[in-house]
Amino acid sequence: MKKYFFIFSLITFFACTTFKDFKTFESDNVVDKYELEKRILNLSKEFDGKIGLYAKNLKTDEVISVNADSLFPTASVIKLPILIALFKKFKSNEITPESLIVIKDSTKVGGAGILQFFNNDVQIKVIDAATLMIILSDNTATNAIIDLLGNTHDQKLDFVNTTMETLGIKNTKLLNKVFSFATKKNTPEAKRFGLGFSSPNDMGKLLEMIYKHQVIDSFYSEWIIKIMLNQQDESMIRKLLPYYELKGGESIKVANKTGAIERSRIDVGIVYAPKCDFVIAIFADESKDTRWTYDNKAENAVAKAAKMVYNYFNK
Repeated sequence: MKKYFFIFSLITFFACTTFKDFKTFESDNVVDKYELEKRILNLSKEFDGKIGLYAKNLKTDEVISVNADSLFPTASVIKLPILIALFKKFKSNEITPESLIVIKDSTKVGGAGILQFFNNDVQIKVIDAATLMIILSDNTATNAIIDLLGNTHDQKLDFVNTTMETLGIKNTKLLNKVFSFATKKNTPEAKRFGLGFSSPNDMGKLLEMIYKHQVIDSFYSEWIIKIMLNQQDESMIRKLLPYYELKGGESIKVANKTGAIERSRIDVGIVYAPKCDFVIAIFADESKDTRWTYDNKAENAVAKAAKMVYNYFNK
């Protein structure tokens, strides 16, 4: 009897292992590019919305594209163009990184970030506010940075948008300050996208220019990457990547910026991987899952798409 039980257990073990491996292959490991794009597109069914993705292997120049030219809300991802605009001011010596700014208690806003919890007015270096804007997506710091970019509200927005246009990023726009309802414009774009909009294609190309040190100059491009590498939000692109599975001293690094509003989850970044580096921009929009939880379906779809692309480029 024990003999038959052992044989049965062995058969069950191999059957389960095979099924597990098959499921892993089905969800992650794709050999064909077009099959990969199809599976990424199908991820939108998990949150009943729309997904867009642009990824480029920076070693082979192979591109993965799913709704890559479609426009999506950026949420806090627009803070990356704001950072680039600020660094342009650094380059021209109009603003110095170490200069101090005072953030008045009355101008603090809610949502992401820590400055809102500080007592009274806050004095902070410009570069520290910019860092908080990226790594903690601090909304109060973001508005303080935007205020440095021009005299009027329109001038501030235009400086960011013109900076993008100069780089050839023509479908990316900052539309307002964060939680600034008084300055929100009554336009179709503002109503549809809120803080800003972009496309996976635009964000992917911007990331590639940062990676190749083509944004402002090598010094500032490298500074941008350094800040992004300290990103504290690991809920999307970073979530499923095999940081702890690599051997031989190899490592993965991700320089990214995330964004989230009720119906959207976005993550864009540069992935430094053992076999190739790649840029990736993923937008999940119109999600029916609006929960602010770790298992948000749109958020997990972004994570799964990133893992699929990682496995494909590093197969």
